[in-house]
Amino acid sequence: MNWNTILFVAFSAIGIIQYLKGLFVKAPAWMWAITLPIACIGLSCAWTLLPSWVVQGILALALSQLGYETIIQTVKKLIGAKQ
Repeated sequence: MNWNTILFVAFSAIGIIQYLKGLFVKAPAWMWAITLPIACIGLSCAWTLLPSWVVQGILALALSQLGYETIIQTVKKLIGAKQ
């Protein structure tokens, strides 16, 4: 078991799904439940088949999405609450 691959797949899948949720705001919850395992399998294939710069780009996109939601949005809420 390769933990690098597992963490890449997990963080990438979550980040990409969060990104897609922003684009498809009216999508039902069951769609995201189906999307997660498909994304995990697809990203596992990507890890083994694609060049490292593509895989790193996928991970960077996913982590930037998660970072935006957790850091930037939290700071905005805190600032908004103090005004």
